[in-house]
Amino acid sequence: MYDLLLLGSLITGDKTGYKLQKIVGSALQPMRKVSSGVLYPSLEKLELDGMITSTVHEEGRKTKLWHITEKGIDRFTQLMKEKIPSDAKRNDMIHFKLRSLDSVEVSEQIKILEEFQAFIEKDLAFYQESQVEMIGKSERFPENAERFRVIINSYDLDIQLANTKLAWIKKQIENRK
Repeated sequence: MYDLLLLGSLITGDKTGYKLQKIVGSALQPMRKVSSGVLYPSLEKLELDGMITSTVHEEGRKTKLWHITEKGIDRFTQLMKEKIPSDAKRNDMIHFKLRSLDSVEVSEQIKILEEFQAFIEKDLAFYQESQVEMIGKSERFPENAERFRVIINSYDLDIQLANTKLAWIKKQIENRK
């Protein structure tokens, strides 16, 4: 999963493992961190696959600098074109792609944004339908009205966030046309 973000980060220039860890960490939700035990095996696998290379610099403190290869650039481009899976990693993959939008052609940027839009529209429809269902239940079961009110309000938040995302996506697409 981190291949896309690591390769995308290296497209802009060589980086140390420490810098890559910061970049990957900033692309994830605030409460999720990427440990060295996850990052370095991912980098080593990319290196074994010929996607990146590393050089050791011993000026002062010994550091390893990672560099993307042509094969890595090709793989990055392929990953940016792949459909985003509808699974638990969906949001991370969307964020990873959004962080690297400037590294692909405008037509591909628009495709990614439209794919994101389709996910959010589907989510929005789910939230709206669920909220209507909860309103109906609160009317049928007045003894649980307070519980349903809390759920209805949480769907209201989800709806507002989805609408905000859709407005942002629309603006991004318009700016690219």
